[in-house]
Amino acid sequence: MTSVLLLIAATCLWGVSSAAMSRVEGAPTAVSLAALGGGIALLCFARATGGSARRTFSEAPRLYVRLGVLEAANLILFAAALRIGPLPIVVALHLTTPLLLIGAQIVRGTRRGGAVVALEVGLVAVAILLASSAGPGDARDQLRTIVGCALALASAVCVAVLVSTVAKEARSRTTPTSAGLQLVFAGLLSSVLLVADPPTWAGAAQMVVIGVFLLGPGFALYWAALRVLDATTASIIGLNEAVVASIIGAAMLHGRVTVGAVVAAALVLSAVAMEQYSQRAWRVR
Repeated sequence: MTSVLLLIAATCLWGVSSAAMSRVEGAPTAVSLAALGGGIALLCFARATGGSARRTFSEAPRLYVRLGVLEAANLILFAAALRIGPLPIVVALHLTTPLLLIGAQIVRGTRRGGAVVALEVGLVAVAILLASSAGPGDARDQLRTIVGCALALASAVCVAVLVSTVAKEARSRTTPTSAGLQLVFAGLLSSVLLVADPPTWAGAAQMVVIGVFLLGPGFALYWAALRVLDATTASIIGLNEAVVASIIGAAMLHGRVTVGAVVAAALVLSAVAMEQYSQRAWRVR
């Protein structure tokens, strides 16, 4: 039960951070600052409590570099999606990791297709179409929505690999040192964007604050929770991130979230929840 509560807290922090990033000017290029801020804060905390980043990294250097690369790609793609597409559907599509894993299983021949799979994929497709037409009808706005959805799905691919990896490694790794290393490497690898398109001082400061107080603590709680929970359970609880992000985002936008975007988000979340239920039912058999 404690691990479940930890993961709920982590997803709440991530939901708030997603909504906050969507309102920061230059977030796609400054996302590395959020990662660095959160990662450095976690490593400082670990140091103060007797942890050692050098020792932890030396135990599995390739693991942390790989996690950093994946996290850097995830943060850049997701931050870009938040700036381009409607918040509810972008956050929901970001959580379609289970559906992507289904596709991989079908391709590998480890799972059969069927009515449930077809329905899940259909819900996601309808959600994207609904979201793309939820705006005022301008072709440019619809194109931006489609691009935002594509970026969110790409970030979900990175998340699929990250969740699987962390679920395997968390039980034998230290927390929050491991979470801090993941974020620091992600921040360093994505910092090239700061040179290509420097953010404003205000935007940079806001991203650092988001990283220190929201993103970093969320990652620490996530690693701690996955020391006990499996990836499937984590995916179910992960739906909370979209709910929190949508609520906070709506408050920030003073209610300017379209009905179409909210319905689209609900369709995606329904597809993900349907998959999680079907997986559990299959295991019971």
